[in-house]
Amino acid sequence: MGRVTAAGANILTLSLDDAVQHLSRILAAENTALSAMDFAGAGALLAPKHAAADALAAAMRAASAGDATPDAMTELGALAEENRLLLNRAMRVQRRVLDLVARAARATPTVSRYGAGGQQKRGVVLGSLAKRV
Repeated sequence: MGRVTAAGANILTLSLDDAVQHLSRILAAENTALSAMDFAGAGALLAPKHAAADALAAAMRAASAGDATPDAMTELGALAEENRLLLNRAMRVQRRVLDLVARAARATPTVSRYGAGGQQKRGVVLGSLAKRV
């Protein structure tokens, strides 16, 4: 299991079966994080997932037919589909959070305040945005 440089990135050289198992482990970990709404944990797996996908692509190019077990490929496909669904859910959740923050920002009332010289200071936000979210 050595390292090669391809397109400026280091990728692992694995057998096809090992590459499938490696990507499967990363997808399973990311799916667990996404299921728990641990977006930071899932985000931390992005680079390793890309590297594992690159390693799988390299292994597929180097492999002959039948090098990976059908069960492993089926499991990888199921994990990838679950990952797709969980990522879509995470994006919907993030969109809702951003919508809530934007709505709270628009609804935050402003008041007029006056400085020491009697000049009006406009746009002073009453209360904290964080309290409204």
